[in-house]
Amino acid sequence: MEIGPRHGVPTELVRAAVKHKERAPRSREDRFTPYDEVWCVMDVEAPAAHPDLERALRIARDEGLRVALSNPCFELWLLLHFQELRGYRTSEAAQKLLEKHAACGYNADRKHLTYAPLRALHPAAAERAASLRADAPPDRAG
Repeated sequence: MEIGPRHGVPTELVRAAVKHKERAPRSREDRFTPYDEVWCVMDVEAPAAHPDLERALRIARDEGLRVALSNPCFELWLLLHFQELRGYRTSEAAQKLLEKHAACGYNADRKHLTYAPLRALHPAAAERAASLRADAPPDRAG
């Protein structure tokens, strides 16, 4: 698994993922091997989706990228590795709370984290996410 360094608006993320996908077969760092899958994780940024999101989704589909949408933000998923959450949090509030969990090394300014400490916590995060989804009103659970 390779996590790209980019963050920004959805089309920038997709374009960076496309470049990385195209570069892999020619890259010593990637052992001159194409990736089996390339995913782009993007925040919906609820309550209103980013205006660039639909265009980014079209480009990703056309380029054969897989997309994971997090709602409202990816930091929510990371927080679920450490604690139960209820109630709405803005992206900014989720980022500040995640920085308090030093184990993953998350930094909101750099949007960086260390994945290895999260791996063992994944089953608990998945259970918490399922519980959160089950408790969501029907119009927001999808």
